[in-house]
Amino acid sequence: MTTPGALCVTVLGSGSRGNAILVEAGDTRVLVDVGFGPRSLAKRLAAIECAPESIAAVVLTHEHVDHAQGALPACARWGWPMYATIGTLASLPSPLLPVRPIAHGASWSIGELRGDSMSVPHDAADCAAIRFEHQPSGARIGIALDLGHVPSGLPAFFERLDLLVVEANHDLDLLLAGPYPWPLKQRIRGERGHLDNRATAALVADCAHPGLCGVVLAHLSETNNTPATAVDSVTSALRTRGTQSGATRAGLVAASQRVPVGPIGVGERFRARTVVPRQFELSL
Repeated sequence: MTTPGALCVTVLGSGSRGNAILVEAGDTRVLVDVGFGPRSLAKRLAAIECAPESIAAVVLTHEHVDHAQGALPACARWGWPMYATIGTLASLPSPLLPVRPIAHGASWSIGELRGDSMSVPHDAADCAAIRFEHQPSGARIGIALDLGHVPSGLPAFFERLDLLVVEANHDLDLLLAGPYPWPLKQRIRGERGHLDNRATAALVADCAHPGLCGVVLAHLSETNNTPATAVDSVTSALRTRGTQSGATRAGLVAASQRVPVGPIGVGERFRARTVVPRQFELSL
């Protein structure tokens, strides 16, 4: 049983040009990925009235530019420790700041949050799916931003979540008919590339249960996908699997590259704060 208002997430921006997700649990705030420079990140945090000094740590999923380009300067500027796998840390310039190596299968704590990670297939050193649990309440969130296919253990890793943030990068037909060169199309649709809407829909259906309060579709391609296409694909899969009631209690929303979306929360906090994209755009 989770405590109302115990956990929420705000997607500051998500896509091929930058990713950052704010997770709030009780008195603890954590950023997952910093794919924006400090100036842009500060504007995004100010837009949601979050002081950078209130953030306890950064957790990186992997080292690619759209997830990590702002991590080192932001951590240096605001004194945040950085949590990441050894493979990810080894792929970054040696940071002159506190680092906390994490290992798959071993839990770690940041304030009121307990974190776990699982390796997922992507063309990075060691891309991680992240699961957080708010220890006082038991509320749980899963985040998987870049993966070429769904590994067999991921639905179990994401079992009984309250919130799920998951990549829905492209619609396969739009990708194949689109302007990208063939080698890039092959990389995107490859086993270590990015999830298409159908694969994401199947994963969401596997994770759906009556306690799932919210699903955020993230990392949408601005060229090879649309929010409506992604949401329709997942909704259709949930209907087909007979699990729609388990994943629409808090609605299904697609994150934006330019516009913060959230907060999306558990219990009363969610019901009181409808997911509405901010009515402005921020520079990248």
